[in-house]
Amino acid sequence: MSSVYARGRARIEANLTPMIDMTFLLIVFFVLVSRISEVESVPMDLPEPQEAATVPLPDESRVVLNVLPGPDGGIEGYRVGVMQFAPTPEGAEALERHLATLFRQNPELDVNLRADRATAYSDVAPALGAIASAARLAESPEATRVNLVVIKDERRGPRP
Repeated sequence: MSSVYARGRARIEANLTPMIDMTFLLIVFFVLVSRISEVESVPMDLPEPQEAATVPLPDESRVVLNVLPGPDGGIEGYRVGVMQFAPTPEGAEALERHLATLFRQNPELDVNLRADRATAYSDVAPALGAIASAARLAESPEATRVNLVVIKDERRGPRP
């Protein structure tokens, strides 16, 4: 009898370590991705149009600019990604510089502007001005496209 079979027949055993490692990596990945998408989404009461004139854009060619709602219909500031800017002229200039940097990196960048339904246009206008000025500063050869984000929910009827 050979010494190989002295211990008995070989048994097949599953090594679960690589599968457990992969599971933990997937969990970490999904936690990070969900956190990144939460940063762009600020809870707001967005307008609901009857008929939308645009379609959603691919994620890689867009930036989301949130006009952060404040108490009594005012605003707390502006947010692009994780960067927040004050609702002052200095904050608007900083927002403009940040957007100009983004336009230099991607000249075909589209801006999705989100503002609460109760926010006055006078609080949204500085954000629109910052977008236009940033495109000029970056000398973007493309026309800057700004999308006003609204809720499209076909399950609900028109609001009074």
